[in-house]
Amino acid sequence: MKAAASKKTAPGRLFVLTPEEKRILCFVLIAFLLGVGAKRYRESHAVPPLKTAVVATSRTVALPAEKRAAAKRRKLAK
Repeated sequence: MKAAASKKTAPGRLFVLTPEEKRILCFVLIAFLLGVGAKRYRESHAVPPLKTAVVATSRTVALPAEKRAAAKRRKLAK
């Protein structure tokens, strides 16, 4: 009977982690929280489609090279 009693774990001692395991667990939790935070930030601070570089490029693609350069200079001057 003593053998069965010695196998019991004390309450609160079910998950005993080494310092290295605690560090890894903290790293994983922090990385997860940063990922969720970045996702929410990007959702709330999204750039409207009219201001993206793709739209600006598509407007000037049909222009000859000289006019594209002039259009970029005008845009930077504003």
